[in-house]
Amino acid sequence: MSEPDRLEWLYLRIALAVVALIVVAIVVVWKVHDIVHPRPTGLELTVFCLMDNHGVVAVVPAGDPLADSAGRGSLKATVEGNDVTVALASSEKEAARIEGYYRSVAGDLEGRLERRGRTVYLWRFSSSPTQRQAMYDCQY
Repeated sequence: MSEPDRLEWLYLRIALAVVALIVVAIVVVWKVHDIVHPRPTGLELTVFCLMDNHGVVAVVPAGDPLADSAGRGSLKATVEGNDVTVALASSEKEAARIEGYYRSVAGDLEGRLERRGRTVYLWRFSSSPTQRQAMYDCQY
């Protein structure tokens, strides 16, 4: 190999090392940022969405023992004059368990109790489509 070829390889290796260091630095800064500024939880996103998009104030925790047992938290809110208790379960199995507990202690909850994925809604009165939609809009 001639001298210019060796220099080109040397410069290429140096450039690759610099690029690798930059990538490592970016990953480290990204991880530190995630530790210092953790992402909001599903509960925090739900509460923010309700207030920001619908003007609904949520109380956390809900103050209901069954809802408060949910793995991701609970809240209580009033949508269009109808109170709703929301349990945010960690899994669909946990949500089904919470729904079953409500049914076992409260009897007929037709139009008042609903499970959507990992979220369980218990309304004070039968809920209207617009009331339910406000809650669905903020389901995370």
